[in-house]
Amino acid sequence: MKLGSALGVQTGVLARWSTRAAVSIAGLRVALGVTALVSPGWAGRTWIGAGAEGRDRAVTLRALGGRDVALGFGALLGASAPDDLRRWVLLGAGSDLVDAVATTIGFSALPRRRRWLVLAACAGAATGGVLAAAGMSQERR
Repeated sequence: MKLGSALGVQTGVLARWSTRAAVSIAGLRVALGVTALVSPGWAGRTWIGAGAEGRDRAVTLRALGGRDVALGFGALLGASAPDDLRRWVLLGAGSDLVDAVATTIGFSALPRRRRWLVLAACAGAATGGVLAAAGMSQERR
């Protein structure tokens, strides 16, 4: 059964909305990556709290930011080719899943007020990427 018909949506409409979602996720990924590159202290405090302070941690946060910029730009550059976009979005979703697992493992060490938000953002981005990719694949079936 096609995903679109299961949701009561025409396949072409689902594919268009899925592509828009994928491009939006990619744009957000680039923005978050650039933020981590430019302001690793702020990005780290937002994600893991006060423990993110320090030059040594800034190296890791910038590296993660670079990863997100690369994944996001890859998706944006592939936006004109559905297979390329889908591939990049799935790669990004995989990295978001790793972030969600890492967040779960270190959950108790994260700031109480943000740990659920961080986990929801990671898991939500992973889920959104997989759903967007699945919706885009419906266009070709």
